[in-house]
Amino acid sequence: MVGSAVMMAASLHGTLGQVVVSVAATLLVYWATERYADLLAAGARGKGLDRRRVVTALGRGWPMLQSSYAPVVVLLVASALGAELRSAVLTALGLSTVMLAGLGYDAARRRALAPARALGWAGLSALLGVAVIALKLVLH
Repeated sequence: MVGSAVMMAASLHGTLGQVVVSVAATLLVYWATERYADLLAAGARGKGLDRRRVVTALGRGWPMLQSSYAPVVVLLVASALGAELRSAVLTALGLSTVMLAGLGYDAARRRALAPARALGWAGLSALLGVAVIALKLVLH
């Protein structure tokens, strides 16, 4: 979600390269601050911060970065195939929305919710992506 929001905002006035760098830099900063907060909380709870605990904490946050790869790859591929930046960003945001829906569905099913309820969660999750796309369309 963070990557999609940054992609949308950076594309309003930036080039393809600026959008990609903005997304990567922002996600790295978010990842680092989230991981730091996790380690700080562990220290505040009296847990020692040995090397193993630090490596484990850093790894737990890795999926946030991994989830941004596919939309950025789609952005780059769409651009390489000749799409204008606006269209390439919308394509990447569309993929991100589908991914959000899938993650919402998967999370609900892992909680043993019925398929119909899981579809509801998928729809609610997708609405976050739709909101970013709508914002992109309104602002650009």
